[in-house]
Amino acid sequence: MTPSTLGGLMVPAVTTFTASGDLDGAAFQRNLDAHLAFGMDGILVAGSSGESALLDDADRRQLLEWARARVPTDKWLLAGIGSESTRQTIARAHDAKAAGADAVLVISPHYFLKRMTAPALLAHFRAVADASPLPVLLYNMPAYTHIVLSPAFVHEMALHENVVGMKDSAGNIPVLQQYLAAQNASFRVLTGSGGTVVPALEEGASGAILAIALFAGPAVRRMVDTYRAGEHAAAAAMQQVLTPLATDIAGALGPAGMKAAMSLVGLHGGPPRSPLLPVEGEELAIVKARLEAAGLL
Repeated sequence: MTPSTLGGLMVPAVTTFTASGDLDGAAFQRNLDAHLAFGMDGILVAGSSGESALLDDADRRQLLEWARARVPTDKWLLAGIGSESTRQTIARAHDAKAAGADAVLVISPHYFLKRMTAPALLAHFRAVADASPLPVLLYNMPAYTHIVLSPAFVHEMALHENVVGMKDSAGNIPVLQQYLAAQNASFRVLTGSGGTVVPALEEGASGAILAIALFAGPAVRRMVDTYRAGEHAAAAAMQQVLTPLATDIAGALGPAGMKAAMSLVGLHGGPPRSPLLPVEGEELAIVKARLEAAGLL
């Protein structure tokens, strides 16, 4: 079997490292097994939560190969391939295909921020979509890129035959509404904002890729299932409990905070890769407090 229409609840896997900064394959695969056991519908490898900017291309290939060995073929395996270079992004798309990914997620180039005009972004994403051997998802992540993909851009890219959807991690519901207007039979919008999952589903989002599901998987699964069952008020109440995990752990502390939370709930977080530092002291206390308040410790 292969994945069908883009949707469901997915998790953006962290990349596990040894103390020396090498990949820890055994820990990575144990985490994937746990995420899948919690009912996730797919796995994203080398996304922002996976410290994508700190991975080299050999790392990405290895992680995808390990993931493909664990992720059933009827669940999504997505590969983050974004790069500052159009050429390298396309090369990574071919690598992802060879490693067994089902689709690729492409973040905006942003180093030359002032030159990332609408024409530049269109040219880049079109070139990637034209050349990619796998279906492409757009990735709106303004917290890291300082670029907001415009609704006009999304509507135009949604018409490309090899662009199947997007992940919107901004959590701006009015803008999300405009993205959702681009949905059609072959283009779906997923939310990546753990603090606005229920509002996004209410507006018509087809699914979610959520960092908070890394360390609160069963609770996030229950929230989404409760909403899908028509119990919208109950799902909204669950959202209120989970929102601080999104704002104060995933949003404020990034991969290091997520890894600390994972370790505290019995999964393998481990150290981030340099130059990121582990959370400790007051920040670690915040992680513990938020997990306790959500009933996860």
